[in-house]
Amino acid sequence: MSHSSAHNWKNNAERSNSFTLKLICWIALNIGRPTARIILYPITAYFFMTSPQVIRASKYYFRRVEQGKVSFWNVAKHIHHFSATILDRVFFLTDQYDKFDIHVYGEAILDDYMAEGKGGILLGSHHGSFEVLRSLAVKKNAVRLKVLMYREHNQMITRIFDELNPDVAQTVINLADNDALLQMQQAVEDGYFVGMLGDRVTVDERKTQCNLLGSKVEFPAGPMLMASILKVPVVLFFGLYRGGNRYDIHFERLTDKLIVDRKNRQQQVQQWTQKYVSRLEHYIIKAPYNWFNFYDFWNDEKK
Repeated sequence: MSHSSAHNWKNNAERSNSFTLKLICWIALNIGRPTARIILYPITAYFFMTSPQVIRASKYYFRRVEQGKVSFWNVAKHIHHFSATILDRVFFLTDQYDKFDIHVYGEAILDDYMAEGKGGILLGSHHGSFEVLRSLAVKKNAVRLKVLMYREHNQMITRIFDELNPDVAQTVINLADNDALLQMQQAVEDGYFVGMLGDRVTVDERKTQCNLLGSKVEFPAGPMLMASILKVPVVLFFGLYRGGNRYDIHFERLTDKLIVDRKNRQQQVQQWTQKYVSRLEHYIIKAPYNWFNFYDFWNDEKK
């Protein structure tokens, strides 16, 4: 990924203004989900009219997934899915799980680690909803969870959602903190799983090349480097939105303890990252409309 496209996702990540977001929150909390979902159509139309970059990114992505012609409906449905998961964050953060039909697959993997008091890395992506897990973890205390993220990215939406549920906000380890890695190490030692998303690179971080949907793309090397330093389990997580009120949460054990040998560290980190990317590809094909990286992910515009 080029320097500029690494910046892209930060620059266009959250276009909605504060008023629109607060309005969505108000409607969701005061009028209910069925009515709130009606607003998703004008929101989808708004993105269509004002976000050529989002439209282009969606088209490039569907050309890869569908391997053919991309229709207007592919792109519209894609944006609608994204808007729906943002709206549903409001309900997850305000403990309204009864509105959803949530199926969990592989829950025993985390239960076993929890029973042993073991922590580790829970590695997700911008494919589907991370919020469904984060809120459930806090609500049920089923998973001792911290989340590693840059609070500065999408500051406005983060602040608005944090106000909805301060308990969930407390679970964040801010990557911008000087001692973020120490906080992470301490959390793992205390039996927490540290959730992070492994599919977007920032400009200054270590990267590794992996193959996704037929082309090489740079992915962050950080998650696997951290797991190898801490020698902890890595569990993959995908929270797929399946339309309507249904979410499927999938957990998969990537490794019980990630150990790499120092001489071949770079190569082995690449191999482990590719294993994660291959599972990401599996879920992309399973639920194509859940891909929420609305920027030129494969650098298609330069090809």
